[in-house]
Parts: sequence; structure tokens; C-alpha cells
Amino acid sequence: MKSLLLFLKGIAVGISNVIPGVSAGTLLVLLGIYDQLIEAVGSFLTNGARRKEYFRFLLPLVLGAVGGVLAFANLISFLLEQHLVPTQFFFIGLILGSIPTVLRMHHDMRPSVVRVVAFGLAVGLVVLLSAGERHGSGGYFAADTPALLALSLFVGVGFFAGGAMVTPGVSGAYIFLLTGTYGPIVQALASLTRPPVHWGVIVAVSGGAALGILICSRLIDLALKKYPAVTFYAILGLICGSFVGLWPADLDLSASSLVGIPTFACGAMIAYMLRKPVRNGVER
Repeated sequence: MKSLLLFLKGIAVGISNVIPGVSAGTLLVLLGIYDQLIEAVGSFLTNGARRKEYFRFLLPLVLGAVGGVLAFANLISFLLEQHLVPTQFFFIGLILGSIPTVLRMHHDMRPSVVRVVAFGLAVGLVVLLSAGERHGSGGYFAADTPALLALSLFVGVGFFAGGAMVTPGVSGAYIFLLTGTYGPIVQALASLTRPPVHWGVIVAVSGGAALGILICSRLIDLALKKYPAVTFYAILGLICGSFVGLWPADLDLSASSLVGIPTFACGAMIAYMLRKPVRNGVER
């Protein structure tokens, strides 16, 4: 039952990874497994005594994430194309609903100068990333290009996107958009079900992302253990900043925009229902 639950959570995380503006890290916080994942990935190579335990935790989560990407990418693309504003408000509801979870992740979350500065810097980082995405920064590379330079770019982009995937409030898909590689990468993923498969892009991005996840998870794990409250304030800032990036650019009073009110409420309600005590909190 535990493995099945982790598999289902992995599906949700996989879906979030293909949606620009939606942070997989925030969803991991919401699902109550963020610090467990960070510890498992960050200590997998260094803690041999618990490696088998980490593997049993990570395997269903990874399988679910891969399944989520492959099974729901087309549905998410349809919702973003045909019902953009209600979909955005649904995710805003999810994100704002995760804030109480973060506030319970450490026993001492009283504000201080250092903690507030960490919060402010984190908010600024996400706002800058979302501003760059909305201005369409970056070039474009064809998904089927065999050029070594282009594949090297995909490795580098995958590395930074992987780090973003385990950082709450920062969307890995943002990195793809900022570098102009979102289209080719989605095209390459779609080729898995519609050959010919663009293996060069898939392997390059996957390899870079795996390395980014390993290194970033290790750094976050160390930060959580050494400076937990400051780190959680930074995480809270990243989450709050992602709200700015998701806010619809062309909001009006049309019927489609007003539908965003119930979808926002639905997202917030789901966040409330999913929230659970986390490992570093007062409760378990």
C-alpha cells in the first residue's frame, strides 16, 4: 500500500514537471514527502547503511513520475491551450494551499532578519525567472538535431532543470522555456509514443537532469540539516514567488476567467486535504 501511494504521488510530480510555472518541489512539499526525497537522493551514494531503504522509497516515486509525464502530457497541454486561466488558477490554489505545510516543517519558524532576507531573495529569484519566461528569452533548437553542440546544450539545460525540479517554487519547465528548449524537449518526449524517437535529446536531458537532481538534493539536504529555519524560509519565498509567475498575464472579467474562482477553490481544497504532518514538523 505504501509503494502504491508513492507511485500515485510520483504520477502527480511527473505531471507537474511538464507544466511551466508549476513547481514539482512545491508539490513534493504539499504531498508531505519533500524532505524524505531530499534526504534519500542526497544521501543515496554516501549512506550505504540506508541505501536499500532509500531505493525502496525512490523506485515507486520515479516510476510514477515517468508514467505521469508519458500519460498526462497531452492532457495538460490541452488544458493549457483550451482552458488556460482556470488551469492557472487551479495551480495557484494548490500552491497557496501548501504554505501552511511549509510553516509546520520546523518547530521554530519565528521571523528574524536573516530569515526574512532569505525569504525576500527567494521571492526575487522566482519573479526574475518568470519575467524572463514571459519575455520569451532564449533561442530554439530542433529536437532531431544531431549536432554535438546542441546535445551539450541539452545536457546543461537538463542539469539546471533537474536542480529546479527539487527546489520548491522553481519550475523545471521554466528553465526549458528560458533557454528556448521547451518545444524540442516536449517534441522529443512525444516521440516516445510516435517514432522515430529522438533518443539523443532524451538521453542528454535525462542525464543532465539526473546529475542536477543529485547535486542540488545534496546541497539542500545539507542546508536543511545545518540551517533548517533559514532554508524553510527560503523555500517559503520560492513558493510565494511562483504565485507571481502563474498569475494570468491577460486577466479580464470574461466567463472563462470567472471560472478560475471555483478552480482556485478546488485547488486550495485539494491542498488542504492532501496536507499532512512532515518529518521535521511538530507532528508526524
